[in-house]
Amino acid sequence: MNFSIFSGIIEKSFMNKRLKELRKALKMTQVEFAAKLEMAQNSYSKIELGDNSLTEKNIFLICLIYGVNETWLRTGKGEMFNPVLKPKDDDEKQLLEMFRRLSPEMRAFVLRKIQECLRLDREFK
Repeated sequence: MNFSIFSGIIEKSFMNKRLKELRKALKMTQVEFAAKLEMAQNSYSKIELGDNSLTEKNIFLICLIYGVNETWLRTGKGEMFNPVLKPKDDDEKQLLEMFRRLSPEMRAFVLRKIQECLRLDREFK
């Protein structure tokens, strides 16, 4: 019998518990956490309770916005936060929040400008 199917179901059923653990680690209320995801608090609450499942979009946004390790969120394995994505200070946090508000076209433009700045920074060192 193939038990890997069941392990996937079990891991998915615990995502709601990990989501609540994440929110508590960030010291946020459901209202605050849901607002960053542009989600109503009652919809978010149903996810934490296990009544609704996280969508792929929700998972992507949670990992992007909060610097969460996707493997940890999905399976519970590894560290909660991805150290590469977790903002180190208020400047990085503010920059990331502003970047998220941009359209995809503007994001691409900003990334190109950052790459130019990095290139110039290397040249002047």
